[in-house]
Amino acid sequence: MDENALRKDLECIAGRRIFFGHQSVGADIMQGVRELSDGMPGSHLNLRRIADSAGFRGPYFVDAMIGRNSDPASKCAAFSDDVDRLSKDSLDVAVMKFCYVDMKPETDVGEMFRTYERTIGELKGRHPGVTFVHVTVPLTERSVWWKRLIKKVIGRTDTGEIGNGKRSEFNGMLLERFKGEPVFDLARIESTFPDGTRNSFEYGGRTSYCLVSAYTRDGGHLNDTGRKIVAGEFVQMLSDVIRREGK
Repeated sequence: MDENALRKDLECIAGRRIFFGHQSVGADIMQGVRELSDGMPGSHLNLRRIADSAGFRGPYFVDAMIGRNSDPASKCAAFSDDVDRLSKDSLDVAVMKFCYVDMKPETDVGEMFRTYERTIGELKGRHPGVTFVHVTVPLTERSVWWKRLIKKVIGRTDTGEIGNGKRSEFNGMLLERFKGEPVFDLARIESTFPDGTRNSFEYGGRTSYCLVSAYTRDGGHLNDTGRKIVAGEFVQMLSDVIRREGK
C-alpha cells in the first residue's frame, strides 16, 4: 500500500461526514480503518460510534451495528432510521452492508434485493444531498474438497456452496442495477488472490465466488491480512467517491 496515497485518502475522508451501517464483518473493516488511521500520524480521522455523534457539528466517520443478523429487512429499516437522523446535520456519504449470514439456503434473493432497492430509493428521495454507496454481500470460505465430495456422493448439496451461490447472485443483481453509482465490491476483494485471480466455482450454471482462505480467521470474518486489504480499499473507494462527487 502506497503510504502517500493512503495519507491523501485519509485526509480526504477526514473532512467529510460519513456513515457506515453494518454488522460483524463491518466491524472487522472498521477495525482495519482505525489501524490504518492510527498508523498514519496526522490523518485526523474522527472515528465515532453513532451514539457519540448526536449534536456533533464537525466532520466524522461514524458507524453503527444495524438490525439483526439473518434478518436483512431489519437492517434496511435500521439503516433508514439512522440516515434520517444523521442527515439532519448534513450527512455527506452513507454506506450499508449486509452480512454473509443474511443469505441462507432458503433466502429469496429477489425479495431481499427488492427490499434493499426500495429502501435506497426512498432514502434518495428524502435526502438528495447524500451520496449512497452500495456494498456487495461478503462471502464465506469454501468447504474443503473431501466434504464436498462426500456430500456429492450421498446426493446432498453443500450448504456453503448454496450460500455463496446466492450471495454471488445478489451481488450480480446489485452491480447491474446500480451500474454507474458508487459500489464497494467487497465480494470481489474477498475472493481475489494476491496474483489477481478469483476464487470461483460453478453453481447453478453460473460462476460464483468464495472467500480466500488466507483472508479469514474462521471461514467468514476477516483476519489481520484480510482486514488490512479490505480497509485499504474501503478508504480509497470513499476518497474516490468524495472527489468525484465534489463533496
